[in-house]
Amino acid sequence: MSRHRLGDRFRLLLYRSILRRQSRPAILLAAILLGLWYGQSTGRLPWPKHPAETWTLAGGLVALASAGFLWVAPFFAYVQPRNDHLRLQTPVFRLKISYRRIQSIRPIIIAKLYPPEYLRGSDLRLLAPFMGATALAIDLRSYPAHPIFLGLFFQRLFFAPDHEGFLLLVENWIELSSQLAVRLDSWRASSAGRPMAASSDAAAILAQKPGRRKR
Repeated sequence: MSRHRLGDRFRLLLYRSILRRQSRPAILLAAILLGLWYGQSTGRLPWPKHPAETWTLAGGLVALASAGFLWVAPFFAYVQPRNDHLRLQTPVFRLKISYRRIQSIRPIIIAKLYPPEYLRGSDLRLLAPFMGATALAIDLRSYPAHPIFLGLFFQRLFFAPDHEGFLLLVENWIELSSQLAVRLDSWRASSAGRPMAASSDAAAILAQKPGRRKR
């Protein structure tokens, strides 16, 4: 596979927000357990006694390792247009979405899709930093795996609520849309055995000036 057929890697911002939020309790737990172990090992605390202090040290190290993993894991969560599929990569799972499954791609303003007044709890806290952002929706004809299985690796806000597909929050959705549109058009033209079409739906959207897009 030639390198020029591969698109850039775009970090999944929502994934980063979720994992960084989860790392905070792990850091706090590690600090408490390692603090207890240190206090006992130096004789400043009468508790925990042996062998409890050994388990306290082990628990603290595990919590610290978990916090470290949750902090660096977002660097391994990205979306990348490939020559014949769209790759969704998480730290522990890789999903390949064939271009055959993609029906359309479209920009979505987060605040319009998820009005803050209708959000509660963790959803509001996760999306609050992105209310002024635009995400890229990938509308699919069908999922490449059962939604219940995909839900083990992707938080439910990754799934578009208004259509079967994914909602991708990245730093540069325009560039992602452009790279995906080019490869999608190329794949469709190659599959049909005809010259490449002038543009896809997403390419047509990108051709409009930002200030004149319909909302």
